[in-house]
Amino acid sequence: MSKGLIVGVVDGEGRLLCSQPYNEYQYGIRSRNILLYQRGNELIEILVNELGKISYEDNKWILKQVLSEDLWETASRLLGNIAEAVLVRRCKENPELNWKLFMLARRKKAWMSTAQGFTAIGTGLESTRKQYRERYSHGDMQRDIIWIDASGQPALMNGSSYMSGIPAGIQVKVSKNGEQYVVPDIINSRYEVPVVYFPLNNDYERVVNSIMKRCPSVFELDGNNRNFNPSDDLVDIRAYDFDSFEEVKDYYPLVHDLLSGDLPIEQFMEYSSNKSITARCALMHTALGKIDSSIIV
Repeated sequence: MSKGLIVGVVDGEGRLLCSQPYNEYQYGIRSRNILLYQRGNELIEILVNELGKISYEDNKWILKQVLSEDLWETASRLLGNIAEAVLVRRCKENPELNWKLFMLARRKKAWMSTAQGFTAIGTGLESTRKQYRERYSHGDMQRDIIWIDASGQPALMNGSSYMSGIPAGIQVKVSKNGEQYVVPDIINSRYEVPVVYFPLNNDYERVVNSIMKRCPSVFELDGNNRNFNPSDDLVDIRAYDFDSFEEVKDYYPLVHDLLSGDLPIEQFMEYSSNKSITARCALMHTALGKIDSSIIV
């Protein structure tokens, strides 16, 4: 009989729930069941509480997401929303990350004490709609994340004043094919704020090189500044927070299988069963509050 190491997940009584060969896990190939147990709860929280994508109707779970002919394009849009929620949460957990992204968004250096006076919020998140309704803008195509002070006023970009200024923020992009989905937006100067890119296929450098080849003029000097600077205008999230990148990357196969139907939503929601009774009740209460939810093709 052949021998080999396995990676497994056990329940509170030590029973093996799922497993896979160690050599696969070691090289970043994790089975869906492993990912469900490792990341399922967090993804459920985001899809239910922050994005309102899941509800409970007629005694069954329903996923609401508009599907396009390109499954990856649909998954990419949803992952962008998920990444927005992940970064907002990570900024609350990690003051140093909040400080770095705050400076990136403002295009200006700042003391950490200054950044601590501002809170990152997602313009399209349910938590923002509930707590800062005037800052909620689900259709904002410029700013996925902004920073507000204790009075709810947004931080402004460098060169602005409270009499007249541009709100600071970042746009979040997630893709496995940045040359197709990210490069055109940068070349066409679609965004006035920095773009934080999650390169799921490790293609950040290829994206920058593609921009240089297809539109070298964006790198030219305009006065004392360049029209485009990767360190300011299109940044790799891995340089700021590798944990956020790993989390969103782990969500990709789950999101893809949910949208394709390979992972039934009922099976996906079952993996919230290891939560406490209180947490499960809270999840059910939130999901029951979502209306008009269905998969739309």
